[in-house]
Amino acid sequence: MFSTKANLKDVVMLLITLMSFTLLGFGYSVALMITGEVGGNPIYEMMVKGAEAAASETGLQLKVVEGGYNPAKWEPNLVSLAATGKYDLIVTFTEGMPKSVERVAKIFPKQKFVLLDGIVYHRLPNVYSLGFKDEEMCYLAGYFAGLVTKSNMPYANRDLKIGLLAGDIYPAMTDRMRPAYENGARAVDPNIKVVFSSAGTWADPNKGKELAQAQFEQGVDILFVIAGGTGVGAIRKATEMHKYIVGVDSDIISLAPGTILACALKHADLAIKNVLLRAYHGKLPFGTWERWGIREGVIDFTFNDPYYIKYVPENIRKQMITVFSALKEGKIAPLK
Repeated sequence: MFSTKANLKDVVMLLITLMSFTLLGFGYSVALMITGEVGGNPIYEMMVKGAEAAASETGLQLKVVEGGYNPAKWEPNLVSLAATGKYDLIVTFTEGMPKSVERVAKIFPKQKFVLLDGIVYHRLPNVYSLGFKDEEMCYLAGYFAGLVTKSNMPYANRDLKIGLLAGDIYPAMTDRMRPAYENGARAVDPNIKVVFSSAGTWADPNKGKELAQAQFEQGVDILFVIAGGTGVGAIRKATEMHKYIVGVDSDIISLAPGTILACALKHADLAIKNVLLRAYHGKLPFGTWERWGIREGVIDFTFNDPYYIKYVPENIRKQMITVFSALKEGKIAPLK
């Protein structure tokens, strides 16, 4: 039998412990609903890395749910996570999810949601979204491809043709990414032609190989690949046929130095860490959306990669720094 004084002391110690857990983040939980799979996807690998960094810094609890490659399952996954009532915040991703986030957020008005790499334009009080200025990233890639195809580099030809291989056709690709890539190339020379292919899949290297070969046979000497796992086949074919590749999202030059010349970067890990830290500290402006690019430090280029420095001529590297600075300062509009 404990005395009243002892019982009171135990209660106070329990309250202190619970408060400590809360301050350390044990009372704040986040679920990431991945629209795809993490392994082999540079963007999701970065997203998880950034989320884990936020969890390590604050102690928040993190759960990663892989939704797989069937889009029909993504919205039901969001509903299931929200219905548990276990998470302070549910985060999901990509341009394909705004409508789903809107619907689920209206069903669960007390649940907080974040959409990254896509924007919910309707200002719902329980939703925050952050999109990236993909047009800046693609303009950089197009400008670089234009410089390479006009150069006297070993695999460059005289056809003035560059390529873009997409995993699929979606609004951001049609409205911002492809036009910005074309604008970047034609800023180098208006006579440059852009050959476009869509694989209709993000996970078929054989399809990527086939489409890349078709482009190279048309005279394309450098190909910008935004195709996930499908792009692996394009890189292999470029290596076989002595062509060039521009990568996207993360620095993958080391996979095929001399073939992959450069990568247009998206620092998704920094973005999600920033968002989760703001959410944890109660400073995330729900009911709003933002778009980040070069100026915010999330769009970048592989300027410091040793293989980039080794294989890309100095004059091209200098011009890329100039155009990067102009984009950052707002002197260039990627979309005209």
